[in-house]
Amino acid sequence: MKFLVLALVAAALVLGARCVSIRKDLVSARQAIDADWAQVDAALEHRAGIVPELTNTVQAEASAEASAILAVDDARKLLGLAHHQQEKIQANARLDEALARLMLLVESHPKLEGSKRYGDLLEALQSAENQIAVARRKYNEAVEHYNAGIELFPNNIVASVSRLGKIDAYFQTPAI
Repeated sequence: MKFLVLALVAAALVLGARCVSIRKDLVSARQAIDADWAQVDAALEHRAGIVPELTNTVQAEASAEASAILAVDDARKLLGLAHHQQEKIQANARLDEALARLMLLVESHPKLEGSKRYGDLLEALQSAENQIAVARRKYNEAVEHYNAGIELFPNNIVASVSRLGKIDAYFQTPAI
């Protein structure tokens, strides 16, 4: 009888330690997502800071493109007003689309493409886009890792008890 009680206590301790370890791993994964999100957010803010200079430069050289410039400005403002991850992801997609339309229109203005100021801003924008792409990829990978982790047994039980749910805020990656 004493052996059975001792075995049950030992099993409970091992199970409890395993649950604590699983919860620690899940919380660490959530913190990694938050850290990766901070990198995404910083990269989005950096690009948003470049956009007004770019639109001012385009507007000065190609005033006929007012609707495209307005769309970019509106999308940038929407990104600035977004507070939650999903809102920022959607606002970023809108800004991506508006910038793509603006770049297509700019191609029809050789004077603008030859401008040093525009070239410098375009280079800064491309650098910011690269930073965003890297940060988005890391963020999406962290979210996928976390979501896969909470679906496994016994992690799913610990996640449920700890109220750690699935994260649905993903960036859509462009099809290649």
